[in-house]
Amino acid sequence: MKQKIEQPDIFIQPNFRSPLRKAYWLAGGWIGARYIYRELFFPFLFSIGVVTFILLANFLIKSVDRLLGKGLPAHILFEFLYLNLAWIIAMSVPMAMLVAALMAYGRLAEDNEITALRSSGVSFVTILGPAIIFSSLIFIVMLLFHNYVLPEFNHRARLLASDIYRQRPGLTIEPGYFIDDIPEYSIYVKEKVGESLRKVTIYNKDAQNIQTTIYADSGFIRVEGNTVLFTLFHGQIHEIDLQGLSDYRRIDFEKHRIAIPMDNLLLERRESAIRGDREMTIAMMKTEVNRFAKERAQVEQKITQLVEQELKYQLGQSKSLPDTAIKRGQNFTSVTPLSRYDLPAFIKLLEGIRENNLKNYSPEEANIRNRRLNNLISRIKAEGSLALSYKKQVYKYKVEIQKKYAIPFACIVFVLMGAPLGVMTRRGGITVAATLSIIFFLIYYIFLIGGEELADAALISPFWAMWTPNFLLGIVGVYLIYYITYEQRILHLPRLLRFNRTNNSVNQ
Repeated sequence: MKQKIEQPDIFIQPNFRSPLRKAYWLAGGWIGARYIYRELFFPFLFSIGVVTFILLANFLIKSVDRLLGKGLPAHILFEFLYLNLAWIIAMSVPMAMLVAALMAYGRLAEDNEITALRSSGVSFVTILGPAIIFSSLIFIVMLLFHNYVLPEFNHRARLLASDIYRQRPGLTIEPGYFIDDIPEYSIYVKEKVGESLRKVTIYNKDAQNIQTTIYADSGFIRVEGNTVLFTLFHGQIHEIDLQGLSDYRRIDFEKHRIAIPMDNLLLERRESAIRGDREMTIAMMKTEVNRFAKERAQVEQKITQLVEQELKYQLGQSKSLPDTAIKRGQNFTSVTPLSRYDLPAFIKLLEGIRENNLKNYSPEEANIRNRRLNNLISRIKAEGSLALSYKKQVYKYKVEIQKKYAIPFACIVFVLMGAPLGVMTRRGGITVAATLSIIFFLIYYIFLIGGEELADAALISPFWAMWTPNFLLGIVGVYLIYYITYEQRILHLPRLLRFNRTNNSVNQ
C-alpha cells in the first residue's frame, strides 16, 4: 500500500478567516519568518556600521580646517563628532535597510531557498512579510528619532560649532534663510559668492512704531571685536509708520554701513534661545509656520489696503478711473473692494493709471500725478518681496516637517524594491548589494534635494517635494514584486514586437 506523503503544514499558508491571524502569519507565524529576520538583522547592523563610517570620514575631511589650530581638548573633539553622528545615522539607516534587503534575499535566492519555500506553498508576499514588518519597526523608531533626538543633537552641535568658531570671530550667513541671530534685526541673503552677499534684505524685527526695511544688491559683512559691520551697495531704505499707513519714506543709497553690537548675540547663543528649522520638533515648526503665515497675511493685507486707498484717491481726482487701468487690473475697480491679494494685478492696475495720465495730461501735470504712483509701485514691490520671503519661510518649515516623515518611510520603500531585486540578481554578497544600493540611493537623494530646492523657492508643494522619491521608487518596488510573484512581465518588448509583425502580415 502506497503511503500518501503530505507537505508540512507549517509551510503551507492556511485559509485565514481573520485579518489578525493573517497579519500574524505574515509577521512571523511560520518557522521561516524567524530565519528571514536573522538574515536581515545582521546585514542591517553591518551596513549601518560601514555607511556611518564612510559618512563620518567624509564629514571629518570637510571639517578638519575648522578644528585644526584651535587648541581644542580631546573631549571637545569627541563631543563634536558625537553630536554630528545623529544626522549621519539618519542618512545611513535607510541605505542600510536597502543593503540588508538586497543581501538577505539575494543569498536566499542564490542558495535556492526562495525556490524551496515557494515550492512548499509559501507565496512570495509571505516571504516578503518579515522584511516589511522589520522595516516598519525601523520606520517607527526613526520617526521618533527624527522628531525628538535629531533636533536636539543638531541644536547642541550648532552651539558647540559656534563656540569653536568664536575663537576666530566671524558670522556664518546661509543663503536662502532668515538669519535671526543678530539682536533686533532679521537678515535674508539670496546668494553668497565668496565673501560677497547678493540680494540682501534687512529689517528691524522688534519695531513698534517705525518699520525699517533695507534692500541692497550686494554687500559684505565682517566682525570687529563685539560689533557686526554691514557694508551694503546700491539699495534702498524703506520706512513706514506702523500706526498709520500714510507716513512713508524711501531713501536710495550707493553705499550704506550698519554697525550692530554683538554682546546680546553671544549671550543668546550661550542660552540657546534660537533654533533653526533642523533643530525643531514637528510641534515647534508648526508654531513657526503659523507665525510666518500670519505675518505674511498682514503684509498682503497692508498692500491691498494701500492699493484700495490709491484707487479711491485717483477716483476722487479724476472722477472716474480710466478704462485701460480697469482692464489691466483684471476687473479690479475702486467701487468693489479688493477681496484678494494679487500683486501682479495690482502693479498692472497702477501702471495702467500711470500710462493713462501720460496720455491725457500735460507732461508737467502727468509727472505730478505719477510721482505718487511711482512711490506706491516701488513700495508695494518692496512689501511684496517681504511677503514672498515669508511664504518661502513657511514652505521651508513645511519641507522639514514632511522630511521627518518621508525619510524614515524610505526604509519601507527600499525593502519593497530591494527584496525582489535581491531575488532577481541571486547574489547575496556585499559587492552587488552595495553597488545597487548606491545607485538607487543616489537617485532617491537627487530627487529629494531637487524637490527641497524647488519647495524652498515656493515653486512646488512641500508634500510632493519630499514624497515624490518615495512614490516613484515605491511604484518600481510594487512592479518588481508583481514580476517575482507571477513570474511575468507587464510589458514584454520582444513579444509586443512579434505581435505587431503578426498583425501587419494578417492585414496585408
